[in-house]
Amino acid sequence: MIAHSQDGGLSLWRHRWRFLTGALAFALGLLWLLLTLPLRPCDACGAAPAPVTALTPGVVASADSTALAYSPGWQVRAAGADPAEPADAFTTPAGVITFTYTGDALWLRLAPGDYWAYLYATVDGRPANRLTNIAGNADSTGATAGYTTLLAPEVAGQPEEARLRWVEIHRASPFPEAHSTQADAHTVRLEFWRGWGQTPLRGVAVDPPPGVLLGADARQAMVQAPRWPGVLLLLAGLWLVGAAVVSLRKRIRPRATPSLRIIRVLDVRSTAQAAGALLSGGALLAAFGAFAGVWPVTLLGLAAIGLAGLARPASWFAALLFALPFAYAVKLPLLPGRALDVIDVGVAGGVLVLAGHFALRWPAGRTQAPPRPRRGGAVLLMLALLASWALVASVDVRYPALALREWRVLFLNPLLFAATLVMLLRHAPQPGVDRWLLVSGWLAGAAVVALIGLWGFATGEAFVSAAEGVRRVQALYDSANNLALYLDRTLAVALALLLLTPNGRARLLWAVLVAPQGLAWLLTFSKGSLLLAAPAMLLVLGVGGFWLLRRQQRSAAPLVVIGVVVAAAALVMAPFVGAERFQRLLDFEQGTGFLRIQLWRSAWQMALDHSLLGVGPDQFLYYYRSNYLLPAAWQEPNLNHPHNVLLDWWTRLGLPGLVLGIGWLGAGVWGIWRWLRRSVSDTRVAALALGALAAAAAGLAHGLIDVSYALPELMLVWVLIFHLEAGDAASTSGATQA
Repeated sequence: MIAHSQDGGLSLWRHRWRFLTGALAFALGLLWLLLTLPLRPCDACGAAPAPVTALTPGVVASADSTALAYSPGWQVRAAGADPAEPADAFTTPAGVITFTYTGDALWLRLAPGDYWAYLYATVDGRPANRLTNIAGNADSTGATAGYTTLLAPEVAGQPEEARLRWVEIHRASPFPEAHSTQADAHTVRLEFWRGWGQTPLRGVAVDPPPGVLLGADARQAMVQAPRWPGVLLLLAGLWLVGAAVVSLRKRIRPRATPSLRIIRVLDVRSTAQAAGALLSGGALLAAFGAFAGVWPVTLLGLAAIGLAGLARPASWFAALLFALPFAYAVKLPLLPGRALDVIDVGVAGGVLVLAGHFALRWPAGRTQAPPRPRRGGAVLLMLALLASWALVASVDVRYPALALREWRVLFLNPLLFAATLVMLLRHAPQPGVDRWLLVSGWLAGAAVVALIGLWGFATGEAFVSAAEGVRRVQALYDSANNLALYLDRTLAVALALLLLTPNGRARLLWAVLVAPQGLAWLLTFSKGSLLLAAPAMLLVLGVGGFWLLRRQQRSAAPLVVIGVVVAAAALVMAPFVGAERFQRLLDFEQGTGFLRIQLWRSAWQMALDHSLLGVGPDQFLYYYRSNYLLPAAWQEPNLNHPHNVLLDWWTRLGLPGLVLGIGWLGAGVWGIWRWLRRSVSDTRVAALALGALAAAAAGLAHGLIDVSYALPELMLVWVLIFHLEAGDAASTSGATQA
């Protein structure tokens, strides 16, 4: 029955209007998508280029048109134009084309592929305004020009017609509908670098009518409009309807029903030992089945871990956290010829296990946990908003399937993991015990993967890579930097527990976990870890540890260990100081430093050109190497992120994504700081909170020159350290009751 109050009727109508508004927004979004989604193939669309003597509105000209003037050396046919190889391809363009056209929009039919070539274009002496314009990137005459590359390995192997692409390079009028009034003649200069033997130019078009540039395999929509507003309306409708349902549900008083205490299905004391045995045995079976590729064994192991999770859900989540550093290289064979990702299985299985656990607790009358403050809601809300916007940014992209896949693994999975983690810690009978099980599983997994890398470094057989005069530990990752990024976070937490935990036996455990992680972390020789993450981590541990020990009225002697750690690290690194990797550390004229600066220049321009929506999840690689890769950075074309956390948010999700991303990270770090202040009286929890704060500092510092969040395992680690405080008992005066 509805709870009545003085404004009960008004409040009810508010909920109804919110519900109706949400339903209307959902319906409009669905209608928008129905009108803009592609329909059947348009076989009649498209126009074949033909020879012309003048480039005027509506013309689609072939490469052999007399309106085009070629520099010497070009091989020109109706099918396309191919430049000659110059004597020095690094200082001389392969060929130049000049022409004039009358109209507004100028399009080129280009043939990108798995080859390195690029194009500069000017119109009336100014950069072609529909191409990339990067400051300082000039053509052979020194003029600033519009720029694009023709490198697109993803289209290699496709039929020729499928890989040809019409590219708009200039628009004289800022308003598309005004092109019919543009009667001025425009002078165009195209400068092709490299690309001989590939016939890069296939046609030219001016103000083509709608549909004329579509190929035979293209699809048309009823309305030519972007799809993202429809998705935005759908999500807004779902948010409004959900908020109305939640608000209305709070005003409904549950009827008094007899407690269904039929049987005590779960008892923590009686099931803890059995859950531990199932977890250990299941983990061994799942690991053996995954590495050996025997799917029945893997399935049996996961079933055992699932049974342990039904009794104690933290068991499943601890197994997932243990397996995070293995997720990149190891898949779980669950059916004949079919293997699934570790994180996908872990997150989906966690939702099912937690739901099953609560379903079993309900008839036993044990659904109510001790009252605890609901912390972490703001961080969870920010992550939900971020995931929603990421979905909006995933629809109007160059490769939608790739974008939606990354949205699932990088935003949806972490959101589900965050929600289940919060539910687990808020409603667990013993949240403190469960939290330490999660942390121990997470740090143990990092120690094991570090030991694998160290074994490879010692034997020289595997799990290492050679670069710039050093052998780098990479363990199961394909890059030593990826291992370093993961160990930045785990090592910070393990070090904090080693420094600040008063119990001697517990310190021995943390020391055992710190040693392999620290050594492997150093031997990754990651510049981001050694120069940025390490100072940030040690600064937070040093300053925060001193503040914490003073508040706890304990001696600051444990902080001496930081000095010991630094000295030991210097001793380990001393034999490698003369290596090329460290000799060229500050060399920005060549090598890694130079290429990183060129990458940031390209990413900055990409962010400016796609400021609202970004280029979309998992699209950076294709835009970078096919549109923004500078000629000076041709040695590293296959970079899938901009190596900077701010540019990453902006290029991936646009300005709204940048704001939401910063808001989520800021809310999470602020929540950790508040947790640390509340936990001063509990030495173990305070040490864990300080470790989480140091891990966040290390991750953000390293993210200034590398990836910070955009890997599935790193996103789950961010979620973990942001929500470890969930389920804390009520506290007053800054103290935490265990």
